[in-house]
Amino acid sequence: MSNTENLLKRLFQKTAEGEFLYELINSYELSPKLSQQIIQTAKTCLLRQSQLMSGQIEYHCIQLDEKSGKALDAMPKVKVILTIDDQLEDLKLLLENGRSVLRQSQIQRVTIEAVEQNGILNQEDLSRILNVSIRTIKRDLHSLMELGIDVFTRGNYHNIGRGQTHKTKIINLHLDGSTYSEIARKSRHSIAAIKRYMESFGKILMCKNCGINGISEIRSLTGLSSFVISQYLTIISSAASNPTRQQNLELLKNQLSYQYGSKKTITSDGLRAEVTTGGWK
Repeated sequence: MSNTENLLKRLFQKTAEGEFLYELINSYELSPKLSQQIIQTAKTCLLRQSQLMSGQIEYHCIQLDEKSGKALDAMPKVKVILTIDDQLEDLKLLLENGRSVLRQSQIQRVTIEAVEQNGILNQEDLSRILNVSIRTIKRDLHSLMELGIDVFTRGNYHNIGRGQTHKTKIINLHLDGSTYSEIARKSRHSIAAIKRYMESFGKILMCKNCGINGISEIRSLTGLSSFVISQYLTIISSAASNPTRQQNLELLKNQLSYQYGSKKTITSDGLRAEVTTGGWK
């Protein structure tokens, strides 16, 4: 095991995820692989809640659609929950790619989290949240722009509108045939985060495949925001004009159908239903 792997292992053991993993393996005698899968499932489900998780903060920022021209104290604010430290994923990015790549990933994550909660961050907010200078934030935003990544900050949101987020670009790269490793290099994201986005996209895809098209219905089933759902639905509908994306979309749909099944069944007592679109029973 290399020095980097040893360091990563030691640091991970000091996180909430590391403590949870230790309990699953040692107290419940589960395999390391199954324990890791349980952690990923728990993160996906628990992040739907409004309470703070480890590595998150509450932050008050300007409301998303508030126009400029007013004094700051006259603008409506909204409280958002932001993930500053994603624990193992952030540790891997730091050790494998360095602090600047980690920070660029954090910038993408917190800005889209704010937008999904009807808020918008500016460069001053990012400087305060990540504890770096505004000059560093500007340099990171410029690096991301050179990679073709739009970051939803107050300074450019009204120019780019509700365009593609980094999540939708990651999904499109996958549908274009890029591997997870290639996407990670292009997007400044960890492979685990990319897989999580694909899992969320898969839930939307299976909802639509089962005839569930309303955003409110999909939101109640998946726990995803209306903003993300509308973007993912756009990807699905626009794939029809791109043969490669349409083919990969069908492959993904077949894989998910095999994994989750394609029917809803209700038990004879009429009290329990197996819901397959969201991957739970």
